Amino acid sequence: MRKDLNESCIIRHFQSYADLGAEDQRLLLSLEEGPLAYSRNTLLWRQGEVSDCFYTISTGWVCTYRELEDGGRQVLDIYVPGDVVGLREFAFQTRISSAMVLNDARLCAFPKSHLKEVFSSSLLLCNIFFMITARDQAILLERLVNLGRRSAREKLAHFLVEISQRLERTNAVVENHLQLPLTQELLADALGLSSVHVSRTFNEFRSEGLIETATADIQLKDIDGLKKVAGFDAFYLERSVNDLR
Repeated sequence: MRKDLNESCIIRHFQSYADLGAEDQRLLLSLEEGPLAYSRNTLLWRQGEVSDCFYTISTGWVCTYRELEDGGRQVLDIYVPGDVVGLREFAFQTRISSAMVLNDARLCAFPKSHLKEVFSSSLLLCNIFFMITARDQAILLERLVNLGRRSAREKLAHFLVEISQRLERTNAVVENHLQLPLTQELLADALGLSSVHVSRTFNEFRSEGLIETATADIQLKDIDGLKKVAGFDAFYLERSVNDLR
């Protein structure tokens, strides 16, 4: 079992919700497998495969998506360092989505079969798992609003600001929460837009000084300006840590 608690992906994430006692940390350490390296564009799992574990992200980015009959895809979410990937599929025997690593990453696997030990041994850890899944659900609900009721400019600005906010709040170490390794194609698949429409909106944002795309990444130059375009309210990203014990 790993001795250095700072090396644990899941402990670092759970500590952002509440202070963990020594026994809670020991329990998580005993169940977590060591971090493994994954290369860019590696398929983490495919829709329909056995759902036997979830992952915590130490470094790198991951996206989940549904494969469509016409060969297209709908990106469901993008996960950043510190996030937990796969909890939405806890109740299912097979994967209901596919997952792909977006850039070089280090992930830690956590077997689903061991969760009953966590739930029976620690009320605090059980509550934190519930909070993580509730927060994921809130993000998904906001994504539905974004897809259905906002303009292309609002959709793109809202999505970029949300990812930035999630990076800023994560307990993982990131170089710059305003620099995002996201392609226009990926954003189009996430927002229900064409690549041409995303490109046109990017051109508008660049001309307004809101973003820069001179490199492979998207750099957010004016986060307040993007928030204004999106009408962004971060209420659904808030973490309440009261009365967990």
